[in-house]
Amino acid sequence: MKIALIAAASENNVIGKNNKLVWDLPTDFSYYKETVRYKPIVMGRKTAESPDFFFSEKRNIVVTRQADYERKGLEVCNSLSDAFELLKAEPLVFVTGGSQIYKQALPFADYIYLTRVHGYFDGDAYFPEFNEDEWKIVKEDFRTSDEHNSHDFTFFVYEKL
Repeated sequence: MKIALIAAASENNVIGKNNKLVWDLPTDFSYYKETVRYKPIVMGRKTAESPDFFFSEKRNIVVTRQADYERKGLEVCNSLSDAFELLKAEPLVFVTGGSQIYKQALPFADYIYLTRVHGYFDGDAYFPEFNEDEWKIVKEDFRTSDEHNSHDFTFFVYEKL
C-alpha cells in the first residue's frame, strides 16, 4: 500500500478556518475530486463534517476517538493505524485531512499532492511542515487566478526520496 496526502495549503500552510476552506478555487476542487474519486480516502472527523467534504466512490474511512460515531457512507476507525490496516490491500490510499491526521500520516506518506495557494491567510488549521529535501517534485503546474479562481496556485506532486 502506498500512502498519499492530498491538500491545498497557503504559503503559510493554512488549510482552513472554522472547518471551511478560505479561498475559492474550483479548478483545485475539480482536481481533488478527480484524483481521489476512485481511491479509498482516510480523513478525520472534522474533515468528514466539513461543508467542503467530498466522498470517494471507493471507500471513505473516518478516524475519530468518538466510540459511537456513525455517518452514512463512512467506515469508522479509532486510529490512523487501524485505518491503514483496514486498507492494507489497496495499492494507493489518500489521506484528505485535517491537520492532526496529516501530521500523523506524514511519516508514512509516499506522496504529497499539494496545491500551494499563493497567498497568506488567517486560519486555524494547518498543513504540517515537511522537509522538502526528503522529497522530489514529480509534477509542478502553476495556474493564475481568473474569473473562477480567487488566487494563483501551483499543483505539486512530491514523491519521497
